[in-house]
Amino acid sequence: MTPIKGLLLLAVELSSLLIHVLPTVGQVRGVYSPGSTLTGGGTVPDPGLSYSNQLWYGSSDELKDSNGKTLPLQVSVSIWIDNNSLVYVPHFKFLGGNLEFMVDIAFSNGRYSASNPFSMASPARGSAVGLTDTNFVPFDLGWHFKRADLQTGYSVYAPTGPYVPGATNSTSNGFWTNSWQTGTTLYLTKSKATQISVFNVYAWNGTQEGTGIRPGQNDSVDYSLSQTISLSKDGKWSLLAGAAGYGQWQTTKNSGQTPAREALKYGVDAVGFTLSLSAPFMGFYLQTGDLWEYGARNTFQGRTMTITAGLQF
Repeated sequence: MTPIKGLLLLAVELSSLLIHVLPTVGQVRGVYSPGSTLTGGGTVPDPGLSYSNQLWYGSSDELKDSNGKTLPLQVSVSIWIDNNSLVYVPHFKFLGGNLEFMVDIAFSNGRYSASNPFSMASPARGSAVGLTDTNFVPFDLGWHFKRADLQTGYSVYAPTGPYVPGATNSTSNGFWTNSWQTGTTLYLTKSKATQISVFNVYAWNGTQEGTGIRPGQNDSVDYSLSQTISLSKDGKWSLLAGAAGYGQWQTTKNSGQTPAREALKYGVDAVGFTLSLSAPFMGFYLQTGDLWEYGARNTFQGRTMTITAGLQF
């Protein structure tokens, strides 16, 4: 659940170039990495300590305008984020549910290039490697029912990585982000083998250090419809497979920019699949997701992939 640092870095670096070419280009994507929570959106882990590592990868060579048309710019972006999440769920109940506390320490490597086709200038290039923003969940509460799991809580992203305005090697956003997350896992069968998962994150951002820019608020939704198949007679080995998707949209205007750029709002959707293998020892699971974006406006449109492994102690 960590930021798309490379997209924001790319946006900041390219903003002065793009606004002079076509004033319909958006600048940012939300800090939540879409597609990070495709299954179990409402499910808080069992009491105890658990750890997961997720490699989130996104790539694109298309930049869309306000009408969803591909801009005539030579652009590419390739980003991976390595998320290390530590989750603790105490054994006692609160308001009838399980409390969850989480910290996600992430590292990223963003690469991009862009050139203005209407000038002879050299392409803009940059890279960023290292610690990025850290995500803290100081309060999350989940409930388990016969046919549904529900959860809701508060999350904050802190700019713990290095950030210098205008630098091409910044790995932090340079601003704080607060968010409220909610999720639902609906079980369509008594065995809970068939499930619908929905996970929503609504985020509002602080002002970026050194620039005075405050990105608009945004909403992110991950979802899936999946089926679990037993791979052993005792059901301890299982495979979950299903269709998945996400959407991410800016809901309020940016501030601290020119009026034309402040009015721009981005949006993007994606569809694909997810697979997850569960094993009997220490709650181990290995999950992957592969999604293709469509309907992008004022942002990049490409492909997202995730690989996640987790253990419970």
